[in-house]
Amino acid sequence: MADKKRKFSYSSPKRRTLQGESKKRLILKVATEVFAEKGFHETTIAQIAQIAKIAEGSIYHYFENKEDLLFSIPEERMENFFSGLREHLKGIKGALSKLHKIIWYHLHFYEKNQDYVLILLQNIRLNPRFQSTRAYQLIREFAKLVVQIIEEGKKEKVIRSDVDSKLLRDAILGSIEHVTIRGSILG
Repeated sequence: MADKKRKFSYSSPKRRTLQGESKKRLILKVATEVFAEKGFHETTIAQIAQIAKIAEGSIYHYFENKEDLLFSIPEERMENFFSGLREHLKGIKGALSKLHKIIWYHLHFYEKNQDYVLILLQNIRLNPRFQSTRAYQLIREFAKLVVQIIEEGKKEKVIRSDVDSKLLRDAILGSIEHVTIRGSILG
C-alpha cells in the first residue's frame, strides 16, 4: 500500500523538476522586465522576488547572485533564437536568401524581445565577465554561422571573393544593432 502512495504522489521528482523549470522561467521573465525597466544596478533580487510572488531564497536556488541571473537571460534567449533560426533556414537555398532570412529573423526576434535587447545591449555586452558565459559562446556561434554563409556566397559568386567575410558580418550585425537601438531607445 505504501508503494502505491509513492507511485501516485504529486511530489514525484519529475513533477518537482517541471515545477522548478517553470519557476526558473518565471524568475527569468520577471528579471528581464525589471532589469529592462530599472536597469541592472538599480534592481534588487528582493524586487524581482516580490514581483514574481516568490521567496527571495527561491531565486538563489537557481542563480548564484544577481549577475548570474542577468547572464542567464541571454543564454535562454539565444537558445530560443537558434532554435527558431534553424527552423526558418530549413529548405532555403542560396547564400543571399539565407542572409536575407537571417537579417529578417534577427530583426523580428529583437522586435518581439525588446526588453531582452535593452538588457543585452545596455547591461550585458559591456560587462567583461559576459565573455566567459555560455550565452556569449552562443552569440559567437551565430557570428560564425553568418561568416559561413558569407563564404558560401563567395563560392556561389554572389558575393565578391575579395570581400572580408568578418568585416561584412560585422557590418550586417552592427547595422541590425544600430536599427534596434534607435528603435528601442530613441524611438
